[in-house]
Parts: sequence; structure tokens; C-alpha cells
Amino acid sequence: MTEPAAARKSRSVAATSPTPAVSEDVRPAGSPSRRALVHERWCDNRHVSKKSTLLVVIMIAALCQARASAWGDRGHAIVSRAAIRALPLSVPLFLARQIDWIGSRSVLADTWRAPSEPFAKAAEDPNHVWYTEQFAFLRQIPRSRDEFVLAVYDEHRRLRDTDPARAALTNVHYTGTLPYAVVEGYERLKVAFRMWREQRAQQKDTTFIEQDAAFYVGWLSHYIADGAQPLHSTIHHDGWVGDNPQGFTRDGAIHWLFENTFVDLIGLTEADIESRISPRAQQIADPFATILAHVDRAHTRVAQVYELERRKALEDRSSREARELVYTCTADAATLLRDLIYTAWVTSAVQVPSYVPDDPTNDPRNPRYNPATGAAPPLPPPASTPR
Repeated sequence: MTEPAAARKSRSVAATSPTPAVSEDVRPAGSPSRRALVHERWCDNRHVSKKSTLLVVIMIAALCQARASAWGDRGHAIVSRAAIRALPLSVPLFLARQIDWIGSRSVLADTWRAPSEPFAKAAEDPNHVWYTEQFAFLRQIPRSRDEFVLAVYDEHRRLRDTDPARAALTNVHYTGTLPYAVVEGYERLKVAFRMWREQRAQQKDTTFIEQDAAFYVGWLSHYIADGAQPLHSTIHHDGWVGDNPQGFTRDGAIHWLFENTFVDLIGLTEADIESRISPRAQQIADPFATILAHVDRAHTRVAQVYELERRKALEDRSSREARELVYTCTADAATLLRDLIYTAWVTSAVQVPSYVPDDPTNDPRNPRYNPATGAAPPLPPPASTPR
């Protein structure tokens, strides 16, 4: 069985930001707030030509046709935009200037899941889910994607003769790999921030690395938002399966009804969740453990989604309880995204060698080396305890 959720509570420490590089992107005290600056940038963007606007609309429409299930355009965009607006001013403002780009990229990961691109779909699908019940056999979640895949495959092999039906669903497509996708995206962002610092120090043009960082934020935000959607954390993702004493719906339409139809019905906005995002950004001590706790919280809300559907609350825009659930889930996602961006920025100040001739993680002499994966798994931070 997995460890109780209370024991997996995220561990974060108050952030101490390093002195940022001298830049027009870092505003001194007394400057306009980030929210004001973001609004100013939005107003500037309204002057784009009608021709360009039409092109964007056509592109978004094409993307929507190829999308698979997720929060929907509105939910994903709100999460990413609210997170950017909540960043402290110690984070360079080039992200705020690209808030529209980040919001548009927040839905991109779903476009890689169409049947017309089977290689991309096969690799991408598991990154959007984390079906908690499917890996209850694990006493501890490995801190390595490869070791998790192998552990699930070992369980598949153990079951395939005695319980072939269960074995058929014991694989990464029916467990998911969402926490690994999040922490990998977080590390990509940290590298981009580190490169930005280096290029600024060398007085080089940072235009392209800023674009990279903004893209990584949008990409990362997608998985974090999916992790906050309760139905992305359970085998009951598209209708209740198995024993059903409470008589919950078995109709898969509940998934889209909650995360898209109802979100559009209430017209979710950034203002709806801004007050629910913790006012102070936190430096996260162990991103992986915190991501696991994030999905665990979502999992505790699965039955609530089904109860709301049974009472027709997801069809009633005036339902306070249904609104509160959407606000709670999306604010959770925006808070975690904001804190991971902030943590990536702070920790990117630590200089590391770009190349180590004898990389100990890939060295068979490393005592933690796993010959089945060809690497030693990542270590938890010294002050944290693995899940």
C-alpha cells in the first residue's frame, strides 16, 4: 500500500532569493506591480493587426479539433496566467511580458496525443494521468521514471498467469507517469534560467532563451493542471468502474462535463482564483515529493466530483459547491506552478559543471547504480524523506 497522504505532505521552505542580475527586467521597490505590468503588456498586445488576430483564431480552432481530454483551453490558460501574475518581482519580468504566449502554450501537450501521430501519442498519453489505485502495490514511488516503469512491468509479469485481466491493465498507460513529466519539465525550466543568467552576465542577447523559458512554463503548466483534476488521478476517470455502492454514473461524459463544460459555464477567470493562491512564493525543498502530494490532494476529491454530477450541480452555474471545487483545484495548480517557477529561478543561481567526464550516475561503480536502467536514481534532498 502507498504511504498515507499525511506522511507525504509537501515540504517547502521560505524562499531566500539571490540578488538578481542587473536588468531592465528586474524592477526595484516602488515600481509598478507585476499585475499592472502584465495588464500593460496585454493592452499593448491588443494593437496586433486584424490579419494576425485572424490567423491566431484559425490556429487555435485547429488545435482544439486535435485535442484530447484535459481541463480545456480556459482552465489550462487560467492556471498558467494566474501563476505568472502571482510571481514575486525577484523573478525576471520577461515571463510576465510573455503571459499570452505562455497561456496559449498551456494546451499544447494535448495536441501531441492524436491517433494520426501514434509515436507521439504513445509517449505522451501517460504523462497526463496518475491512476493512484493502479500502483497501490508499490510501498514507495521510485524517484526515477525508468525504475517506475520497470516496477510496473514486474507487477504485470507477476499477474499475467494468475490474473490476466488485471495484468492487461498493469502498465504505464494505465498507471500514468504525470509526476515524472512535471519534475522533468521543472528541471528544463531551471536549466533555461541558468542559461539566461549566464548570457546576461556575458552581456549576450537573451531573446531566444527567454522564449525557451516561456515555452517550458507553458508546457510544464499543462501537467500540473492535469494533476489537479481529480479524474486524472483515478481509475474512475471516465465513469465509475467496479463496485459502485453509491450508484455513481458510469458514463464517461462526466470527465468533460466537469473540466470543460462546467468551467466554461461559470466563465472561470483569473480573478476567481487569485485570492486563493498563497500570497508568498515558496521555495520547494523537494519538487518530486511535492508533486506527488499535489496529485494525492486531487485524488481525495474524486468522489466529490461524482456526487456533484449525481445532483446535477455540474449543470448549474449557480452551484456554490461545484464552483468551489473548480476554484480549489485550479488554485492548487496555479500555486504549485508559481512555486516551481520561483524555485527553478532561485536554484538556477547555483553554478554546476556542464560536463563531468566520469558521470557517477551512469557509472556501474556507483553503489546505487541499477543495471536494468543504466543509471543511479536521483537522490532526495538531504532534508527530505522519500515517499
